[in-house]
Amino acid sequence: MWAALQEDATCVPGALRALVNGRVAWEWNGCEYCQDAHAAKGSRLGLSTEKIEALNDHANSSLFSDAEKVALLYADAITDTRCDVDDALFARLQRHYDDDTIAELTMIIAWQNASSRFNHASASHRRGSGMR
Repeated sequence: MWAALQEDATCVPGALRALVNGRVAWEWNGCEYCQDAHAAKGSRLGLSTEKIEALNDHANSSLFSDAEKVALLYADAITDTRCDVDDALFARLQRHYDDDTIAELTMIIAWQNASSRFNHASASHRRGSGMR
């Protein structure tokens, strides 16, 4: 699944995948390993260090395009279980992305949530039990 969504996906550009994955992994799920991996991948894909470091304030940063900002807001809405993707956000998303891209973006976000939560839980368990 990871390879299909991270390597073989064709609709969502690699740099956007790295941004969305980094946001979900770190800001929402606290997975340091995932954040580091996606920051490194983003750097290899041409994302500047400044942009990667500004990820948590993307809404107020001029480093991000409107399309990137709405994709990151969408990632937040999917990830925050107290929130929902409302019609206004989805309409904004549709102004920048076609249906196939939105479907792929949704799967990337959902998969990153699952994998970063798994990694974070596994690391927490090992630390608590004395396992390394």
